[in-house]
Amino acid sequence: MNSNAEPQRAPTAVADLPGLLVDPVWLSEQLGRPGLRIVDLRDSESYASGHIPGALRLELAALGACLAGCDNVLLPPAEFGELIAGLGISNGDAVIAYDDNWGLAAARLVWALHYYGHERVAVLDGGWDRWVDDGGGVAVGEELVAPGRFKATLRADVSADADWIVGRLGAGDAVLLDTRTRAEFDRGHLPEAVCWDWFNAVPAGSWNVSRDPAELRAEWEALGFDRSDEVTVYCRSGMRAAHTYLVLRNAGFPRVRLYDGSWQEWSIKMGGAGGH
Repeated sequence: MNSNAEPQRAPTAVADLPGLLVDPVWLSEQLGRPGLRIVDLRDSESYASGHIPGALRLELAALGACLAGCDNVLLPPAEFGELIAGLGISNGDAVIAYDDNWGLAAARLVWALHYYGHERVAVLDGGWDRWVDDGGGVAVGEELVAPGRFKATLRADVSADADWIVGRLGAGDAVLLDTRTRAEFDRGHLPEAVCWDWFNAVPAGSWNVSRDPAELRAEWEALGFDRSDEVTVYCRSGMRAAHTYLVLRNAGFPRVRLYDGSWQEWSIKMGGAGGH
């Protein structure tokens, strides 16, 4: 036995998340640390051909179900908790989500976790493409992880429903942001809504999630709202709006809600009533 051998040290826990967006260098430094869980939201073929070491795959559609004629409605608490625990995630873990579509799917998971009380979550900025371009490690094959223990605790201040929106119409600090295309908006939208296509946030020629926050804040101020306002985002079914939810939060907006039912629910409940 070599008495001069260095003692084995247990890996330190994952560092505090630097924000809602993390870069590949930061994530590379955290790989293998206790309390870190990585979720891959790409399709099964892409995941099988290579993924970030330790990442487990989540099918985006698994986060929701069809309810009352609406697609992709977020799972109820017990089902959501079971799904998340199956990824090895427990309350308190640091969760990093990534995809290959400017963070669109990953943002949906961020909002869902926020809604169920889990704050320690971020998106890998640039997703899989930037990870590979920056020389990040690649794993293949099945990842094995013990189930976590996740209790979903509702956080109502990041969500809105149709009744809540009706009650807030006309409030001076309430903003409705429609994140669909201009063509969709022109065919019908919620009363008082402002049109801002979610893809406006994406930097030209980049895989990154968001343009510079200061630049975005100036653009939003030109549309008539700023960080003192409460912003509710929606799209057709709450998917694209989740990206804008993430971008607004990253830009320092403290009060952001997502209308999960979005236009599909509004058009059913209100008969399509809205500004035209």
